[in-house]
Amino acid sequence: MRRKALCLVALIAGFHISAGAIAADVAMPAKAPLAQPAIQTWTFSFTPYFWATSLTGSTTVRGRTVDVDAGFFDILEHTQFPKGLLQLAAFGEARYGRFGLLTDFTYLKLGLGASLERSRQVDELGFSVGASAGLTVQMIIAEMAAAYEIAQWSGLTSPKSSTAFDLYAGGRLWWQHADGQIAISGTVNISDLTFSRSGVLSAKGDVTWVDPLVGARLRHQFAPGWNLAISGDVGGFGAGSKFSWQALATVDHEFARSKAVAWNWMVGYKALFVDYSKGSGLSHYEYDNTLYGPVFGITARF
Repeated sequence: MRRKALCLVALIAGFHISAGAIAADVAMPAKAPLAQPAIQTWTFSFTPYFWATSLTGSTTVRGRTVDVDAGFFDILEHTQFPKGLLQLAAFGEARYGRFGLLTDFTYLKLGLGASLERSRQVDELGFSVGASAGLTVQMIIAEMAAAYEIAQWSGLTSPKSSTAFDLYAGGRLWWQHADGQIAISGTVNISDLTFSRSGVLSAKGDVTWVDPLVGARLRHQFAPGWNLAISGDVGGFGAGSKFSWQALATVDHEFARSKAVAWNWMVGYKALFVDYSKGSGLSHYEYDNTLYGPVFGITARF
């Protein structure tokens, strides 16, 4: 009996060992490890740009108003360059995931000129009145805003396209120095006698204010290296200026890349309106103008 029991134990043990070996041979493959989410990091872009600025509206300095409707080449002709810096401008953006910080800095020096002449002849009595108005405006426009991406889509225009929509809010700082001059001359002709008189009126003013702003931006990538951005905002609301708005549309394309930086050219169009007023009478300063024109720049992304 004892021998039979030992044989039974050995048989059972052998069966367990064989079953373990077979199970090891046909074991199910291990599950593949789950893909780790991409690690978010800060990304930056910096775009020095040139704004071919035109200007329309009116400027009042110490109660004296100059109406303006000047194209870029008119402004270029009347701006003292290179005695004064004509323009310095740059965009900047920092992004971390859905969050972004936007900046835009612009320095402008605009020289404007206009002339008006009226004459009349009555028999032997003739008179003429001439007036020329000149205006030089220097300004700094510094903008900062925080943005948040509220929506994102893929494949809207092509399989490799992507689109994102941001909302942003912040402030826009304005500093302006305006120097207006009005030269007036008059002539009266009586027979062969001529009487002339002339004079110059000058007014200068400096103002600084900050406008709150809210806006939205659409970012679209047609294909790798091709990007479109359209943004618009409104501001002022009586806290700084009476009202202001801005619209910007740009297209950029990557033309070079190094290990750390991607280089893009950028073209677009920018328009900025503001209606600001301060004081009354001879202390009245008002800037009610629209700056507009194409923009050209180089973007470094890293």
